[in-house]
Amino acid sequence: MSNFLKKIREDKNIGQSELASRIGVSKQLLSGFENGRSGISNEVLKKLAEALDVSSDAILIGKSTKPFDDLGRKQLSEAMRMTFKFYGDEFDKDTIIKISTELYSIIVDFDELKNDADREEFKKTLEEKIAIGLASKCFLKLK
Repeated sequence: MSNFLKKIREDKNIGQSELASRIGVSKQLLSGFENGRSGISNEVLKKLAEALDVSSDAILIGKSTKPFDDLGRKQLSEAMRMTFKFYGDEFDKDTIIKISTELYSIIVDFDELKNDADREEFKKTLEEKIAIGLASKCFLKLK
């Protein structure tokens, strides 16, 4: 299971031991979750989100939690333009809106990354999600 906990924790300059202590779990459990070796309960996920001052979605799927501003409107406009360009004839309006908002979130999160290594890891995670999405689309067409 891929998640963004380690990046968020490191961006906030909090050590594993400190965060584990704050939320009442072992460092080993926290490490296992960060590295995708173990799952974590909703209760612990909620505690993590509160301790790091982010949403659970930010930890699990990297969703941005930044407020919407002028730059955000520009990024959303670009996401909508790109979505219509690539998928305007393929999907209905509601699906286009969903794709656009997801693309907006990806653009914002990518723009926030500070170094090439983080950007490459982000791209790798997106490639994994693409495979899942395409497989899901095939399944839905079959059913």
